[in-house]
Amino acid sequence: MAVNTQKPGRTKQKKAKKLKSKLTPEQRKIQKVKADHIRTARATLRNAGFDRAPEIAELQINFGGQDGEFDDAFVYQNVILLVEYTTSQPSDVTGHLKNKKIIFSKVESDPDGFIAYLREKSPDFDKRLGNRFHYKKFITRIIYCSRYDFDAGVKNTVDEPIYLDFPLLKYFEKICGTIKMSALPEFLEFANIDPTKVAKDGIFPKNSTDIKYDGSILPDSASGFPPGYKVVSFYADAASLLQRAYVLRRNGWRSSFQAYQRMVQPTKIEQIRRKLKSDGQVFVNNLIATLPSDVHPVNDEGKTVDIKLLEETAPVKISLPLRPNSIGLIDGQHRLFSYYESREDDKHIAKLRNEQNLLVTGIIYPDGTPQEIAERFEATLFLAINSNQTNAPPALKQEIEVILKPYSPTAIGKQVLQRLAASGPLHGHVEAYFFDKGKLKTTSIVSYGLGPLIKLGGNDSLFTLFSHPQKAEIASGRAPAALAEYIKFSASQIEIFLNAVKANVPNERWTTEAQVKNRVLTVTYVNSFLIVMRRIIENRGAIDFLILKNKLEGIHEFDFSAFHSSQYGRMAGEIYDKHFHT
Repeated sequence: MAVNTQKPGRTKQKKAKKLKSKLTPEQRKIQKVKADHIRTARATLRNAGFDRAPEIAELQINFGGQDGEFDDAFVYQNVILLVEYTTSQPSDVTGHLKNKKIIFSKVESDPDGFIAYLREKSPDFDKRLGNRFHYKKFITRIIYCSRYDFDAGVKNTVDEPIYLDFPLLKYFEKICGTIKMSALPEFLEFANIDPTKVAKDGIFPKNSTDIKYDGSILPDSASGFPPGYKVVSFYADAASLLQRAYVLRRNGWRSSFQAYQRMVQPTKIEQIRRKLKSDGQVFVNNLIATLPSDVHPVNDEGKTVDIKLLEETAPVKISLPLRPNSIGLIDGQHRLFSYYESREDDKHIAKLRNEQNLLVTGIIYPDGTPQEIAERFEATLFLAINSNQTNAPPALKQEIEVILKPYSPTAIGKQVLQRLAASGPLHGHVEAYFFDKGKLKTTSIVSYGLGPLIKLGGNDSLFTLFSHPQKAEIASGRAPAALAEYIKFSASQIEIFLNAVKANVPNERWTTEAQVKNRVLTVTYVNSFLIVMRRIIENRGAIDFLILKNKLEGIHEFDFSAFHSSQYGRMAGEIYDKHFHT
């Protein structure tokens, strides 16, 4: 028996350490996901201007006879956010939400009473709120922040929270991390909070704070735009524009399928900001924006100008209502947002923000212009401005083509790929959001794989297999319902083929992870599979799962590694000759 030479105290300490259970690698991974998720949410809200209220985070409460707690809390002026985090898997989120339903409902039905309850229960929270605002001025929101997607149907049952789903959290992380507190109006609108009801430095905005700007207006005949579209130019200070501006971005939260603008780029913002600080000169390039339809340019007598009567450019006064998220930026978001406001605000930039005037070309739509028409017009204008740039990315052009030419192979292919990314064998493997890394990039698949497969003609297209009463009208661009059915049909046929491939390869190889040897999911291989489908259709083969599964038996032995980059045509030929050529 070995002799114990440790001192008694040391022995006890070692024994105590042994009692502590060691986490498994999987448990450590789960803990890291949870910590990262919470850290992201907290940093995002802090950048937007909110202060964390740790004194009521996880505070055990009993309100309205219901026990409960909130994971976190944040305060900005008179806005209070009660936050619930979850990193549970989708199957567990529904139960978690339903358990929270009662306390959520109690708080939503009596927010004033709940805040009063918290103030009484936590002196520190009471001190934090102070006496700056009347209790009726406080605005309370419950934010539910899940790391994973879950059944959207439960949101209709538990409808009290604002759902900050993970893609939206990443969106706001990027926006708030880049333009800081200048992103607050957008976040407030997302949280269904009227920004005009939110104080700044303890003071609420005045009801009538329209600012009049001197500008000019083009006659109807000189703009080149559709009749009734007003085009004005004026100078406005950056601070006033930041209070009102928004950008319809891809991956954003606004419910528009026609969003196309890119995410704001931090490096570009900071580059412009440094230039502003170093030379203090305003950018002469104009911002292009849409103005609210209730903006009516007037002459010196205060009468609305009728552009139909104008023969030349005329001076006008333009009154912009202080309404956040009312000026839609089409071009120039980086120039404007380089003046952003932050917690540790730069005094030099703050001075420029209020003093420097930016040239704005504003478009005012006729009253009653449908959103779809307006956004299509904006996309056309944006494309005209940006598509000729040497660095205009193909993905941007594809996004805009979906809006401008919805019946083109690119537009149809883009929508088919969106369906494939949402469910089926490619679910979770396609870049669906700007933050997705290491997944299938969509541009090449749409251009070289899907486009030729779903084109509206040819004997090698899925269109030849599609049956619909209005099929003939799709190509003429007059059958949106039939087009939607064709997109759905195309996605289902591609899923059948890919499932047949998947059934013949080991599960661990059905991944985009680069470190996995002999992985099957790369852009080259997926494009090859889509080309094989064209060959099958061209030769009157069947798109049937059992038939395809039998035909593709042994494909796991195919030497995928022998093909790289754009060699999908040659690869498809070898797969077809080996498995389908008879």
